Amino acid sequence: MHFLQVVFLMRILNFLWIRFCCVAIFCAISYAQEFGFGVNVSGGYYKYSEPQVMNISGAMYGVGGYAYMAQQRFRHQIHANYFGGITRYDGSECSIANPTFCTPLQSTSQDSYYTLEYRFGSFVYQDSETFVYTGFGLGFWDLDDAISASSGYAREQSYVYMPLFIHMQYAFSHRIALYGIFTYQQLLRGYNTSHFQDIGFDRNLYFTQNRGYGVRLDIGIRRNLDEYGYSGVIVFGVYLQYWNIADSSADSAYYNGRFIGVYYEPHNITQAVGMSIGYEF
Repeated sequence: MHFLQVVFLMRILNFLWIRFCCVAIFCAISYAQEFGFGVNVSGGYYKYSEPQVMNISGAMYGVGGYAYMAQQRFRHQIHANYFGGITRYDGSECSIANPTFCTPLQSTSQDSYYTLEYRFGSFVYQDSETFVYTGFGLGFWDLDDAISASSGYAREQSYVYMPLFIHMQYAFSHRIALYGIFTYQQLLRGYNTSHFQDIGFDRNLYFTQNRGYGVRLDIGIRRNLDEYGYSGVIVFGVYLQYWNIADSSADSAYYNGRFIGVYYEPHNITQAVGMSIGYEF
């Protein structure tokens, strides 16, 4: 795919995805029998690594929200999260001479990412507040990072994926329930921009990714607050997110009109683990 086509796709991806979620919400509202929404704050450890090349790691904090609409055994859900933090970059900086010469580099990095996900599913078992609920959906993950070093450059990474999930909850009583959500995330398409113009190259580089997957696990406790005169539920949880993405397509780099080489986004792994506290209305 030509790099101008990649740029165009990346620019319209957010636009189309947000509007898709709005259409899904309005369609679900038209026949929903039950509504709910919640907000949460989270914090944890994040690490992005390209094995034997570099890694970025550190604490990241975030906010999120979700809404659901249900009719009989079916449910629509929208989830959105944003995380950000100052992380540590461990890698190298390389010259553009021939042969290439690289030296170790450590620096800070400004990182942030957000997710937007639509899910649809049905209850395969339900007994009061104990249930098993499963389904699929469509998700979007977008990461931005910028290394602070003078030899660093900004990078944008976006994934479009399909989540397949199972959500289980066991209610000890009307007030307390334990839940677990396991999600497999199949990559449909990845888009990457490396801002090589930040370090003097003639243009930025653009890559696409076709192979990869993610896994997410959420476990927590829900506590109904009606005995204290509140109508909501407080939710304590822990989460684990893992991505494993294969090598990307390649793109050519030029410096002052001189061909430097062919680059690609190498095989990479993303890990995030943390805790959250939220309130559901």
